[in-house]
Amino acid sequence: MKEKISITLDEHLIRFVDSHRGDVPRSKFIENYIRERTNLFSALWIFKDEIPKAGMYEQWISVHLSQPFGKPLHKHAGFIEVGDSRLIFYDQDMNEQFSVNKNKMNSLKVAYDQNFRRLKDSRGLIPPLQFGYDKTRIYLFIGTGGRIMKYSGYDEKFVDALSIKPKTAQTTAFINRG
Repeated sequence: MKEKISITLDEHLIRFVDSHRGDVPRSKFIENYIRERTNLFSALWIFKDEIPKAGMYEQWISVHLSQPFGKPLHKHAGFIEVGDSRLIFYDQDMNEQFSVNKNKMNSLKVAYDQNFRRLKDSRGLIPPLQFGYDKTRIYLFIGTGGRIMKYSGYDEKFVDALSIKPKTAQTTAFINRG
């Protein structure tokens, strides 16, 4: 959901915006500037224990058949804010759901595994970014923006904001995908 707002800027801020925005409209430049500075990312995620254990179900199959254009397998949608010491997960209404201390994150990688698997011969081309913390494992996809939202297990801006590099075993083939 997008909402129009009205703000008042003094002449110094207007000059700053105009000198940096190029051909981008003022409002879009301000939105992008705030989004980049807050390290807020659109995201989809699912916890290990939410992935079906026995058999396949309709969503799992449709997700794999719709790749790379549909949304990847997920149960939660919202936003992730990357702070200096933690990740804060929000729902779509920006209500905080939980947070993860960065120093408790382990096994960060972009890959399928025995829990989040790629169906044989499917078009599922987008492995999740996954990591463990405490006794939990989470699989996530970051929105890459644009006119049509696409999701990726490897988003360079997100990984840079994390300041933690994932294992590269399965990331190189997916780095430049949009």
